[in-house]
Amino acid sequence: MKKYFKTTIQKVSLLLFICIALLTSSCKKFFEPTPKDAVLESNFPKNYWDAEFMLRGVYQAMQPLVSNRVVLGEVRGDWVTPGVNTDNDINELANHKVTDQNRYTDWQPFYTLINRANYAIKNIPRIPLDSNYFSSVIRDRYIGEARFLRCYGYFHLIQNFDKVPFIWEAIDDISKVDTLFKIEPSTQDKILDSIEMDLKKAFATCDIQGNVPNSFDAGFRVSVEQTFMRVRKQAVAGLQAEVYLWRNKYADAVNACQAFYNIGIDNSPGNAGASWFDIFRYGIDGSNILYNEAIYRVKFDFKARETNDLMMLSSNDPAYGGRYLIAPSLNAMKTYNPYYPDSLPNNNLANEIYRGFGTSFAGSAPYYNRLKSTTPVIWKFIGLASVAPNIVDVPQSLRGPYQSDYIFHVYRVADLYLLWAEALNRAGDKANAISRINSIRGRAGMPTATTVNRANDTISVNSPVEKIENYILRERGLELGFEGRRWYDLIRMARHRGTPTSPDKQFLIDAIKKRAPVSLHSYLQTTLADVKNWYLPYNIEEKKLNPKLVK
Repeated sequence: MKKYFKTTIQKVSLLLFICIALLTSSCKKFFEPTPKDAVLESNFPKNYWDAEFMLRGVYQAMQPLVSNRVVLGEVRGDWVTPGVNTDNDINELANHKVTDQNRYTDWQPFYTLINRANYAIKNIPRIPLDSNYFSSVIRDRYIGEARFLRCYGYFHLIQNFDKVPFIWEAIDDISKVDTLFKIEPSTQDKILDSIEMDLKKAFATCDIQGNVPNSFDAGFRVSVEQTFMRVRKQAVAGLQAEVYLWRNKYADAVNACQAFYNIGIDNSPGNAGASWFDIFRYGIDGSNILYNEAIYRVKFDFKARETNDLMMLSSNDPAYGGRYLIAPSLNAMKTYNPYYPDSLPNNNLANEIYRGFGTSFAGSAPYYNRLKSTTPVIWKFIGLASVAPNIVDVPQSLRGPYQSDYIFHVYRVADLYLLWAEALNRAGDKANAISRINSIRGRAGMPTATTVNRANDTISVNSPVEKIENYILRERGLELGFEGRRWYDLIRMARHRGTPTSPDKQFLIDAIKKRAPVSLHSYLQTTLADVKNWYLPYNIEEKKLNPKLVK
């Protein structure tokens, strides 16, 4: 981390570095309109356009975190397994044998996001106000968006590393680097207390829709694209709910979700049914009939040379850039489709007819529709249409070769509704918890949680809290599978069943055993019985730079 900042913070500020980098990058289309060339620190920032450019730099730092989140959030859980061609780093994560040389222990992308956000929070208030474009409301909105992004970075550092260095100010002076990056890691509680306060400020100041300057007149207009590419109150409430649930603050989590709903915009899952896959296949071009599912997305655009690693990670077709490093686990596939791979009954009491085979996962390249595939793939990331399993050996609609421009949902409505159900259940309101579950199941064309089905996993207001929570965990897998949430869901619910400092270890161990080979069960039982092993080790290079990085 220190090495990174020393190579970028020189005679110009970090912001100027960001500006130069962005001017040569492909993010020019992201915000409207495009600012002018970078200027010297002595003249920067001076107006609204500089604030816009600063914030663009913060948002751009979210893109590298997408594949990181998918790998770290899924490979250690029970919904994903290493692919046939997996590498050593992913095998280490899957087997819970992570070394300090694993590339996924590199936290530089998180601290890049955090430092850019810190810089924006520090410098946006320096810009003079003007009545046309930069009122105090706009200024505070931009600071609120940066606060959310900073909190997002720190929360994911905590979920992955436990204690981490806590830097709540911009690093724009090289003389500060040695001091600030030789500090002891802070505890989760210290950082989470600051996150909670920062998110309250962000919720108060962020907008509920995206606005851009008018092209010919003063003032702003609503932009459909920016409504889902920028942080709004809806996303802030989602992160608040997650943070509160991580800390077992159930009443606060319920209040955060209720505040999300009370906004009145993009707060309903709608009624997708057979159109469920449209949530993932459409871009931000006005054609997505399920816009009300989106809350905050990270955009990629192949035409603008913005891509991610998700096709490389999940595709088993080298012609499309696939290396097949990760795959859906058998546990996941049989949860979607209990009869897989023998048959897929067209009966939603026995089978996930809209969220299972052909949407969340599919068969092998090149056709993807054969059930008894030896190399099934995560279809969400690579497909552009649902796969019909009864029509075999017909080419499927795919994203173009190497065009890994899947637009990643940081938060979507189903995520918040299921967090809401989780909080309500733990807060003692089982009836409303089940109601939130049914909203999501109904939107996916599935029967209510109280309807008898093949798995006989029905719940009611008389069910024990943990049985309802098991149902919510299953539903989060079915709805949000492969989207980078599963490992964190398992840890969070283990904390519910104990305390944040003394979670239910066996709950998490049993979940991982469902995916892991039997030969690994004894090792997992011993290793994961130590909660310290739920977190990643500090990277070897970081430990060389900071001797205080000790666990």
